[in-house]
Amino acid sequence: MNSADIKLLKEGYLLAALSQQEFEEVLTHAGVFTLMQNECLFDQGDPATHFFFVLSGTVKLCRIAPSGEEKVMDLVRPGHYFAEAVMFMGGRYPVYARVLEPTRLVELDNKHFLGLLRSNADLCMRLMSTMSQRIHGLVNEIDNLTLQSGAQRVIGYLLQQLPEGTAPPSVRLTVPKHVIASRLGIQPETLSRVLAKLRGKHLIDVHDDQIVFNDVDALRCLS
Repeated sequence: MNSADIKLLKEGYLLAALSQQEFEEVLTHAGVFTLMQNECLFDQGDPATHFFFVLSGTVKLCRIAPSGEEKVMDLVRPGHYFAEAVMFMGGRYPVYARVLEPTRLVELDNKHFLGLLRSNADLCMRLMSTMSQRIHGLVNEIDNLTLQSGAQRVIGYLLQQLPEGTAPPSVRLTVPKHVIASRLGIQPETLSRVLAKLRGKHLIDVHDDQIVFNDVDALRCLS
């Protein structure tokens, strides 16, 4: 793990609560590895022994319904953890994880991290504070998925992907559109219709997987 990896990991919400000594202790039980496109990290129902952090690439978290239907629960990008909540519940992963592009991951041992928490009440309190902020963000996301229209969800998603300082402002969709649609709780046809309408209103231009924003302020008003 190089210095840039360590900096990114330390800035993630979960380990940001740790002191330098605690952080270095966690690193002694961490590993870095790379998965290639479409490789599976773990299956739904596998024993939950680790949680993970994305250094680069994208991880798709999906749940398979009894009917066999696949629902995309989250798309995890660099700078974010996943499967950390399962650590506190024990048991098995409730979703499966597959990478959508070559992806570098940090693997952190659940048993060791829980042992660190049990021996340090102050660390537990700091961690509860950071996780509460994370839960608040997830509640807002649920509100967006349940209260917003399909068009608002699409526009909100596009704005979230917009990097700072790009001229002209644009995003590249590295994730297949049917995966984005599933994540937003809409049909792929709805996603295509929304993009077509935004293009027809000259708010965006679409060039293959590249979307150029012609009027960011107007899009924010619609989201």
